[in-house]
Parts: sequence; C-alpha cells; structure tokens
Amino acid sequence: MRKLFLVLSSFAVFGLWLVPVSAQDHIFVRGPGPMGPPGMMMGDGPGMMFPFLIRKLDLTADQDAQVQKIMGAHKPKFLELFEQLRTVHEAIASKLFAQGSLSATDLSPQTEQISQLREQLMDEGLAVALEIRSVLTPEQLAKAAQLQQQMKALHEQMHNLMEEKQ
Repeated sequence: MRKLFLVLSSFAVFGLWLVPVSAQDHIFVRGPGPMGPPGMMMGDGPGMMFPFLIRKLDLTADQDAQVQKIMGAHKPKFLELFEQLRTVHEAIASKLFAQGSLSATDLSPQTEQISQLREQLMDEGLAVALEIRSVLTPEQLAKAAQLQQQMKALHEQMHNLMEEKQ
C-alpha cells in the first residue's frame, strides 16, 4: 500500500516539478472507464518518471526518511481528493448513460467540481514538491535538472516519432 501511494501521489506531486505541463498534452487526473482509474496520469505524463528520478538522486537514509515523512503527512489529503474525484466521475458517467436528453449545461456543476478538485490536487502536489525539494542538496537538484532535461528530450523525440506526416 505504501508503494502504491508513493506512485500515485508522485504522479500528482512531481508532475508539477519535473516537466513543464501543457494543458493539451497532459491531463492530471482521469476518470473511470476505458482510459483507466481516477488518480492516474494520462498518457506519458510527467510524473511517470519520478520514482526513477528519486532513485537516481542517491538520497541518504536521512533524506529518504524525510521524504517518506512528507509523503505520509500528505497522504490523507491526496486520498480524500482522489476519492472525491472518483465520486464526481461516477456521477458524470451515470448521467451520460441515463435515458433522456443531456447537454453540457447539465454537467456544469460536476465539471466545475472536477476543476476545483484538480486545482486542490495541484496545490497539494506543489506543497509536497517544495517540501521535498528543500530536503535535496544543491548537487541533487543539479542532477535532477539534468535528468529532467534528458527526459524532456526523450519526450520530444517520442512526440516527433508519433507525429503524423502531412
């Protein structure tokens, strides 16, 4: 359970820190259905590489303990927000598959709630990222920046490979 939380929360937390996020390329949390469970990154989101990055930074035992403490302190809030998102996504799905007419206006309260919850997740993630950043040494931050640039270059290469020729 601890590893699962670390992975899920790292998607939320460090996506803000590692790679610039563009609204069209990265969706923070997605709902249930064919795209997957709530709380996961869509596609090749920036948080996907965070566990790799942390391992590459060679944290000391003390730093690792501090990171675990930070993550543990924020875990209840992340779980609460992810559960609220799941509930709203289920409400939208119920409306989409119900009989009768439906318009975007009918879903406005839920879409507004999702926007608010995603903003809260981003705020919580930023708080965690800043706390963890304060644990890292200048050398580790420099190494993280270097790794981030390498990951960004790989992402661009992947994007270019998958781009349609016109």
